[in-house]
Amino acid sequence: MRKMAIVTLVLGIAGLLVGRGWAAQTGIKSQDEGPIIVQNGSMTVDTTEGGKWQGGGGVWKNVTGKDHKGDLWVRIDLKGGTSCKGSASGHPVHVKSSAGFNTTINVAAKQTVVAPRGGFTREMSDTRLRHAGSGHITSVDIKGKPITCNITEDNLVSVNICSSPDVDKCK
Repeated sequence: MRKMAIVTLVLGIAGLLVGRGWAAQTGIKSQDEGPIIVQNGSMTVDTTEGGKWQGGGGVWKNVTGKDHKGDLWVRIDLKGGTSCKGSASGHPVHVKSSAGFNTTINVAAKQTVVAPRGGFTREMSDTRLRHAGSGHITSVDIKGKPITCNITEDNLVSVNICSSPDVDKCK
């Protein structure tokens, strides 16, 4: 009986280790912070998967309790199913609008932060930030390097900004 319990324990530990190795190889990360999504028009910044925007120190912090890789990955989705991505990850990410309102998405203490705080109001149970001005998104860059994408007022669906390359919205 004792031998059987030890064998069962050893097999259980081996199974756990193999499972973790498989998850690491396939890129499955159940604890990755969900993407934030910037949409056109009056600029909105949504957090997903249980995140909440909290104000502090002139910025909005995305508080999720999930892992952050300390960098940002970007994918821009356009109508018709096309998308374009930044050639590398990094931060800060700058989103510029035709009306002159620009926002910076950055990383601080392994959290995604959005500035300026004063340019946005919080909505929808603290999961959305909205800039009430006019205009549309004209460009996005990572660390000052433009993401080459033909963004127009009519074709932009969303700008997806992720804390991990494993998040589907940024693949």
